[in-house]
Amino acid sequence: MADVKTGEPLLSVKDLTVSFKTKKGMAAAVRGVSFDLAAGESMAIVGESGSGKSVSSLALLGLLPRSAEITGSAVFRGEELIGMSDKKLQSLRGRKIAMIFQDPMTAFNPLFTIGDQIAEAMEVHGLASGKEALSKSADLLEMVGVPEPGRRIHQYPHEFSGGMRQRAMIAMAIANKPDLLIADEPTTALDVTIQAQVMEVLADIRGETGAAMILITHDLGLVAGSAERVQVMYGGRVFERGTIRSIFYDPRNPYTQGLLSSMPRVDNESDRLVPIVGTPPSLLAMPAGCAFGPRCQYRGEVCGERPAELAEVGIDHASRCHKGAEIPRWSEVSA
Repeated sequence: MADVKTGEPLLSVKDLTVSFKTKKGMAAAVRGVSFDLAAGESMAIVGESGSGKSVSSLALLGLLPRSAEITGSAVFRGEELIGMSDKKLQSLRGRKIAMIFQDPMTAFNPLFTIGDQIAEAMEVHGLASGKEALSKSADLLEMVGVPEPGRRIHQYPHEFSGGMRQRAMIAMAIANKPDLLIADEPTTALDVTIQAQVMEVLADIRGETGAAMILITHDLGLVAGSAERVQVMYGGRVFERGTIRSIFYDPRNPYTQGLLSSMPRVDNESDRLVPIVGTPPSLLAMPAGCAFGPRCQYRGEVCGERPAELAEVGIDHASRCHKGAEIPRWSEVSA
């Protein structure tokens, strides 16, 4: 595997497009997504269900069904992932790139113990076997904060709570010390306290291993202390990207502003949240113009004619909006 050259990104995605063949035609799930991720960096991909955030990451790992048509480029450590053979992708998955799935109950096999399944992740790649792999499994569970790991490795998934299963999923993901962790909605169905604990575990693990991370979530509030950069997706496209500070304090896209307005805030005396009216567009019938246009309070004639381009609006900050220069700044909207 080629090393990352100085100054080059760990992962470079260019114009990634994913469509699915259906009985009703082609469904465009991801449309021209591009980004770079540096070694050790954490980036969040945020958006509503159907925005394409999970599909784009599954495409990188070759985990989409055969009905998916994928174009574009994704270069990881100097090698192209799109079109890579199944055999080579299998050697990469879990070894150099690991995924933390959003539902650990279905990700784990209920017929095998947690310890055996974590050990298998190491055995598949020839990094440990037998008793050594099982012992390392206990060490990994201890690292992610699972109590009594020596006993827990002999238990089955149903004997773990939701929070403990998610910790075990993280332990499995880091078993081979990957360069990149992809965390797909890692706190789904967990209560707020457990969510915070899981995110703290991920931060600690990244601090110890130096792994880069892509955090996929629908919750902007979750990424505040967990990522350095954010990509906001809608209708399969990146609608805004920037640093945590620029996205939270100076969002320049109406959709991002809408997401922030729908979040509870400690500095807002009102007990009412402001929802985004309407629903996301159908993947089978995208609007001719801006995908967010039908739900946008600032829409104009041009918004229904053609999609906007992703344009720079500041240092390391870009937005996709025809009306970007006209919409109020966040400091005015949120006052």
